[in-house]
Amino acid sequence: MHSQARAISAALAVTAATHAQSPSEPGPRVPAQRDVTVVRANGTTFIATVHYPATAAQAGSPVDAGNGPYPIVAFGHGFVTPVTLYASTGAHLASWGLIVILPQTQGSLFPSHGQFAADLRSSLDWMAGQGGVAGSPWAGAVDGGRRGVMGHSMGGGCALLAADADPGIRVAVPLAAADTIPSSTAACAGVRCATRIIVGSQDTIVPPSTNAPMFANLAGPAQLVSITGGSHCGFIDSAIAFCDSGSITRAAQLAIVRREATEFLLLYLRDDAARWGEVWGAPAPAEGVTQQSRQTPDLNGDGFINGPDLGLLLGNWGNPGRGDLDASGSVDGRDLASLLSAWTG
Repeated sequence: MHSQARAISAALAVTAATHAQSPSEPGPRVPAQRDVTVVRANGTTFIATVHYPATAAQAGSPVDAGNGPYPIVAFGHGFVTPVTLYASTGAHLASWGLIVILPQTQGSLFPSHGQFAADLRSSLDWMAGQGGVAGSPWAGAVDGGRRGVMGHSMGGGCALLAADADPGIRVAVPLAAADTIPSSTAACAGVRCATRIIVGSQDTIVPPSTNAPMFANLAGPAQLVSITGGSHCGFIDSAIAFCDSGSITRAAQLAIVRREATEFLLLYLRDDAARWGEVWGAPAPAEGVTQQSRQTPDLNGDGFINGPDLGLLLGNWGNPGRGDLDASGSVDGRDLASLLSAWTG
């Protein structure tokens, strides 16, 4: 009994310490990376880079399975942009207890957006499967039921295509998402998962006006976050040919990206309810962003309005925050009526 109480106390202490940390800072896990060979359903393969919670920081270190299992996020790179330029973002998310897999496909001058979206989905399927394979480095460390997608530019558009095609994806965080072929803007009408589109206000390559209709079309809980002074190439770790720049530094922009992506993923992939205010509250001027939001009764962002959402609303009855659909300051009968009227089962 005493050992159980000590374990609970330790877990609460860790939770409190984690919530005290800003999501723009590294999390409590040690990140490492390794390349893997992903097998598609048709038997063909491709290489992907994985950032993951590890027992040591060296590349290829064992997975920190003891603190898992971990949700998985597939991340799509930008047009002719190597996945190495997203290493800081991948490592940051891994430090917060996420496995991030970046396919190294469709890097040519003539990429197939449809195939890249399929490879994002294949990455999630493969990693989820590896979690159940005895002897796999990922055995027991993967929560295959908690899946998200991210991506930058072309990869952001393809992340939306993937979310439209796969109802098992619970969250999407596109960064300066480009409109793709087929159209990611049109695909947003079928994206029911929780989605936070992040843009740079001074992006000259994919202007914020590209993402406004995507936000308008999204079917689930949706946000459009604009980084004041952010640029298109401020989402990557160093400049490439034909890059733009904004009025804030790359380091400042990446810190904002880490914060905005991490808090959203923690809320919807790790059920960290303490992040609700960070995600849905109005950002302070010092945060360097403006935000448009459209909340729905899908409180867990899984694309359905059903029993789990009802449980979350009732569990916060009488309090502000999660479930306060009319922003009255308290979860009450009007919020319950809104949820029940939108019930999908």
